[in-house]
Amino acid sequence: MDIGIACGFRTTGGQPLGAAITRAAASAEEAGLASWWAHGDREAAADRAHDPVLGMQRVAGATGRIRLGLSGELLALHSAAVRAKQIASLDWFAGGRLELGLDLAAPPAVLADPFRDTGDHLGRGLDNLGAMRALWTQRRASHQGEHVQFNGAIALPKPAGDRVPATHLRATTTEALERYVAACGAPAGWLTWREGAAGLVASAAVLAGVLGDAAGGVRRTWCVPVADLPAAREAVDVLPVRVDELVAELDHLPTDDEIAAIAAFA
Repeated sequence: MDIGIACGFRTTGGQPLGAAITRAAASAEEAGLASWWAHGDREAAADRAHDPVLGMQRVAGATGRIRLGLSGELLALHSAAVRAKQIASLDWFAGGRLELGLDLAAPPAVLADPFRDTGDHLGRGLDNLGAMRALWTQRRASHQGEHVQFNGAIALPKPAGDRVPATHLRATTTEALERYVAACGAPAGWLTWREGAAGLVASAAVLAGVLGDAAGGVRRTWCVPVADLPAAREAVDVLPVRVDELVAELDHLPTDDEIAAIAAFA
């Protein structure tokens, strides 16, 4: 089982933010951690932290092997064309290592746009994702959705290999997963975020209920607060569900000692 890390772009010492990100990212890769996940839009808003996509550019530049993940994009809040370019650019900086995590739940009130109707935030988010996929994979992209329409668009850069980055969903409701699958097919990954063992088991049941046997091909990631990592690592061996990766989550950039302690659970 892989061990990874998730954190916000916030320092706790006197080191400048850019230097602190570079130091922590290089340390995580050297320690052998499998992945580095940025906080999602929801957490960045709550912490008043830097944009996760832009912050990850510094992580990408400081590493060459570790998998890089965006843990919770709220796509209904973004321009599809702008976010497609930002994510594709980040993937190039990362040498094709980027993985995309989506948060399908309702955005927090603090991020509400008074000039945009987001009553069906999931529909808008999926429409934006469809547009982004077209921009990433088509030479002259076309998309005709309820909220986004274009024909013959040229979008550069595209992600490395003109691919759609492996897409993970934060564990969500049956209805939301069904709508995602209808629009995009099965996700590459299922990310249970800040849930205990009972929540993990319940989320696995949702995944299996919608995908059936195909759920076995979806990567399972369990993200827990760093203080809960020891108990979660012990629980993995006896839980009735599979966990492919266990991720320790912090609200700040980890110190070298914190990274070493997390890596010891691999």
